[in-house]
Order: sequence, then C-alpha cells, then structure tokens
Amino acid sequence: MSDPSLAVVVLAYGAGGEHRPLLASLQAEGVPGAAILVVHNPADAGEAAPASEYGCEILQADRNLGYAAGMNLGLARRRLAGAELLLALTHDTRLRPGSVDALLAAARLRPDCAVLGPVQLLAGTEEVFSYGGLLRPDGTPTHIRERPAGEEAGVHGCDWVDGGTVLLRGTALDQVGYFDERFWGYCEEADLCLRARRAGYGVGVVLAAEADQEPGGAKRPGAWAYLSARNGIALARRAAGIRGLATLSGRSLKLIAINLARAALRAANLRPGDRREPWALAVGTARGTIDYFRGRWGAPPPDLPGLGDLHNA
Repeated sequence: MSDPSLAVVVLAYGAGGEHRPLLASLQAEGVPGAAILVVHNPADAGEAAPASEYGCEILQADRNLGYAAGMNLGLARRRLAGAELLLALTHDTRLRPGSVDALLAAARLRPDCAVLGPVQLLAGTEEVFSYGGLLRPDGTPTHIRERPAGEEAGVHGCDWVDGGTVLLRGTALDQVGYFDERFWGYCEEADLCLRARRAGYGVGVVLAAEADQEPGGAKRPGAWAYLSARNGIALARRAAGIRGLATLSGRSLKLIAINLARAALRAANLRPGDRREPWALAVGTARGTIDYFRGRWGAPPPDLPGLGDLHNA
C-alpha cells in the first residue's frame, strides 16, 4: 500500500495496549507509521500516553472524550495536514489482509462516496454481523446481516456503516461536518452518514474488505443503554421526524418495562442470572430517554449503574 493521501486515526482507550495488534496489522498492510495517528483516551486521570510504535504519532486527550470527540480530534488534525482520505479505527478492530487496499481502491473508483466501510465480522469467528446498515422508515438503525449482490467496484450502497472501521473523504467532511460530539458514543456514525447522503454523497460497504470487531455493549450495559436510548431517539428524530421521535420514545418505554420485569424475576429467584444487568439496562434506557428531552448531551452520568469499563469521561 502506498497512498500519500491516506491518514489513519486509531482511537485507543486505557493502558492495556489493545491497539497494538491493530498497529502491527497496519504495518503488515504496508501503511507507513508516519501516516498513523493514535488518539489516546485515558481511562484514569493522569494515565500516561502509550509509547509510539512504528513511528506513529501519539495524541493524548486530557480525559476520556468518547468516540465522537476523540475521533474528531485526530481526524481534524490530519485533515488540516492535507489528508484526503481518513481511515478511522477503534482499538479493538482487526483488519483482515488486503482490506486497506480494497477500501482505497473503492474510494478511487467511487469518488461520489463520502463514507466507506468493510464487512464486519464478530471477533474470532466467521460470523458476519454487518454488511452495512439501514435506517428504517421510522429512523431505527439496523445492520444488514445477509450478503448483498455486488455493485460497481464491489461497493454495496447502504444508509450507514459501523464506526469501528470507516474510511472518510476529507472534502465531504469539510462540507457536512465531523461526528456530532454531543452523541459522545453510539449512533454518531449513522448520523454522519445521514448528513452525507442528504448532501448528495454515497455511503457503502466494500465487499472485498473485512474487519473483525468485538461489540462492547455487554461490557458496559448501563452506558450502552443510556447512549443507545438518547442518541437513538435523536437519530430517529433527524431521520424520520415526529414519526421517529414517537417510535423510538415508545420503544424505550417498552424496553424499560421489559428489563424491570427481568430484574424483578431474577431478584425473586424465578429466573436465573444476575439482576444487576437488566436493572442497569432499565435505568440506562430511562435516563437516556429523559436526558434526550431535557437536552443533556455528552458522556453518560457518572452515577449510572452498569458503566463497566467506562471511566474518566
């Protein structure tokens, strides 16, 4: 791979070095270290930045900025330096061989596309969980789980792509803006794709590119429920207007009731499992829904149950 127009932004979190195998895979794909910028979201106050590897640049955030602001920090820095194509990656992404070249080839052949992503597989398996995403008429985002027929240059048009691996065109970002930092995490990639499509750009999945990803919701059920509820309602409102607002608000109320019932049954030993998980889901969904209507944005509240590995936000 040799493309001086490409910059890679890796969003790393904590002191565990989970991004290091990703850096090694990028090197194996021929991406020069100078093209890579690692943005480090510290999990604890005072946490040291990771050491530079392969000559990549390290940019230390002052706290855990979440996905949207953390990615924007790196994307804006490399866009200002002249990058035309920006590959945004989370630290737990693992690109399969040939995927970087496939994404770049698709970007060259499809200049109308502002956002491209790979096929996403569950880490350590051959199970595909996303051939891109759709927005239903009510604004609800959903993954495409069955392989579509190939289109021009092996690009399948879709409504949005998963933010774990996303190739962005710099000129499109100049026009439609970067990730909405109010979202903090979850749904911001679908929101960016919505803005890009409304501006006349294409969004698609490159069928020859593949990436492994480990969805993190189970590690932080309360935070996931909070952000999914609040940001999901915001996305649906933007995509489908009042219908989206009503549908997602109603769905949130249903999820709250279901998870409160699950927690009660577990507390009474009528169902197996730890009651704290459905309780965190219920509380997270309720507070996320309320916070959408009261206009509270940014990171989840620090007193939310089920924050898991989410710290220093």
